Amino acid sequence: MKEPRKNRVLTGRRFAVLVADPPWSFADKLGRKRGAARQYQVLSLDEIKKFPLPSLAKDAFLFLWRVSSQVEEAYEVVRYWGFVPKSEIVWVKKTKHGNRHMGMGRTVRGEHEVCIVATRGRPRVKSRGIRSTFDAPVGRHSAKPEAFFDLVEALAAGPYVELFARRRRRGWTCIGNEVDGPADRRRAA
Repeated sequence: MKEPRKNRVLTGRRFAVLVADPPWSFADKLGRKRGAARQYQVLSLDEIKKFPLPSLAKDAFLFLWRVSSQVEEAYEVVRYWGFVPKSEIVWVKKTKHGNRHMGMGRTVRGEHEVCIVATRGRPRVKSRGIRSTFDAPVGRHSAKPEAFFDLVEALAAGPYVELFARRRRRGWTCIGNEVDGPADRRRAA
């Protein structure tokens, strides 16, 4: 196993939960027409692996979102960052009307996303009643639903940090190019 990168951001605080939804780049023909590169700057696998991580507690959780076409690469990132894969959470995507969502796909049309759950050390699980799947409507490109963050908070005690965040979230440290507005009003209340 390769040694995790040593340079860290936010070194004044040690986080027990790291959520990351990396901007994966794809080696396909979509480019800037329809793919992720149209929405935001993407990173290569090596850039994601070497991305500076926040300071983490000795016992910590990682929730890493992966794309279906880069399963092996995602697990490579998990291990490079010093975590051991333990499970997965599946988001079954719905439309705003509650119907099944039909997304893009390279072989089959995706209606779900997968988040790898990994640990380092022995972090405490707050609740053993958390299910491995949840349904939630699709929002803005790549944005993860509140139901996911509620699940993370029910499963693991913070402090919480999100890399590649799309917005601020009360009680979380959010790091990302698009984080500049106020916290979500539902969470801030």
